[in-house]
Amino acid sequence: MTSLTNVSAATIPAAAALEPAAITIDALGKRYGTGPLVLDDINLTIEAGQFVCLLGASGCGKSTLLNIIAGLEKPTEGAVTVASGKAAVMFQDAALFPWLTAGRNVELALKLRGVPRGERRSEALELLDLVNLADAADKRPHELSGGMRQRVALARSLAQDRKVLLMDEPFAALDAITRDLLHEELERVWRQTGRTIVFVTHNVREAARLGERILLMSSRPGRIVNEWTIADTGSRRIESPEVARLGDEITDQLREEIRQNAA
Repeated sequence: MTSLTNVSAATIPAAAALEPAAITIDALGKRYGTGPLVLDDINLTIEAGQFVCLLGASGCGKSTLLNIIAGLEKPTEGAVTVASGKAAVMFQDAALFPWLTAGRNVELALKLRGVPRGERRSEALELLDLVNLADAADKRPHELSGGMRQRVALARSLAQDRKVLLMDEPFAALDAITRDLLHEELERVWRQTGRTIVFVTHNVREAARLGERILLMSSRPGRIVNEWTIADTGSRRIESPEVARLGDEITDQLREEIRQNAA
């Protein structure tokens, strides 16, 4: 049974406390030019190996925060530290090269990482096998379903061999059944690899299904206004009563944030 707890700060397991934090964010703020604040006073510590879901209404700054963690944008104030250096990023659009097979798309990431030519094919196949797609290694993107393309994109992200994986609504364009299957795949990959994952979504049930920690952001300026932790006792289903209860609780708070912003 999965225990769901509403907390103001995450409880750090003793084992995790021995490792440096994977991501540390101190007093982060962001504005574009002379415009209003997009992010305001974000303070956050994410421990190694955690699965964190970042949730909020459209336009609250979730993707901006993810881009800053990835180093794709710079904060206006404050600082972000990724202990292992750069992070891998996976977006909603798989963005595979259409003229390359699934295997070659993954091999390209290995090439950019400096993996010798003779080792790329076997390593690419191992990564595709990790996402249950080894039998599609020789197919091009147009021959794959949307869910399969996202699996290739996940394998390509893992090929970068980064300890931190940032995911920006990677399953938003998929149908509910495919999304549920990919939730299972992602959870399995996370458990097998020990990656630290930060997963941006606007889907409350998705966050309640996947996250060890769920961070709720306010509408602009984006701030972390609430946090939930989930005592991990194993895999959980999106239709489970525990996930439904947490989803309802988060939805109520999200509606209140939207209502306050519209006032």
